[in-house]
Amino acid sequence: MRKIYLLMVAFALIMSACNSNKVKIRGEVQGLNGTVKLLAEMPGQEGMIVLVEQKVTDGNINLVTDQLQIPARVWIDIDGKNTLTTIVDTKDQLWVEGKIKFPDQIEVKGSYLDGEYDKLKKLFKEKYEGPIEPIDKNIQKLMAKEKRTANDEVMLGVFMLQRQRYIKARANYVRDLIKANPTQELSLILLQDELQDSTDLQKRLFKAIKVVNKESNLYKTTAEKMQ
Repeated sequence: MRKIYLLMVAFALIMSACNSNKVKIRGEVQGLNGTVKLLAEMPGQEGMIVLVEQKVTDGNINLVTDQLQIPARVWIDIDGKNTLTTIVDTKDQLWVEGKIKFPDQIEVKGSYLDGEYDKLKKLFKEKYEGPIEPIDKNIQKLMAKEKRTANDEVMLGVFMLQRQRYIKARANYVRDLIKANPTQELSLILLQDELQDSTDLQKRLFKAIKVVNKESNLYKTTAEKMQ
């Protein structure tokens, strides 16, 4: 009987740990001697909220909070030298690494959603941002002229039109991607980041999103922005 009781206690402890909201973000930033902050947008609150703050003296980061319902988007401020953005979709697998003397190279790893979003951002760069770069250079050259000829004005209009076509194509691609993946939480991120210029479209698409977990920070904060 005692064995059965002990097994029940052990099972209860395991289930309690599994149901805990405790999220850990750990890591090592060589040479870091300063303050690290974990920030997030929280449902029902305005702006960024500092969830936890740690004074680091040996480079070892250990941020722990029970305020998040994952998945959640968070920002990690590395002593004011760099702010990392990631999507927390695991309770204890996120890892920050790098060197404080190269703050722009510090990375946070371990998020599946972040990895999938990175793949999309690479695609966006290849299909849309890359082709726009030379167009922007041509526009800048023409805009820098003190006196533009009639031909300059025509070419400026052409370049502006080309640029707008790429922007529209990107927005249409994202719109179709969200429509095709209404149950995917990544659609909530795309909705916010990629369609900021069209509030009406954002709201229409949000109504069609059918993610299962409607208690997450990611879903609730998105829902509040769509009101």
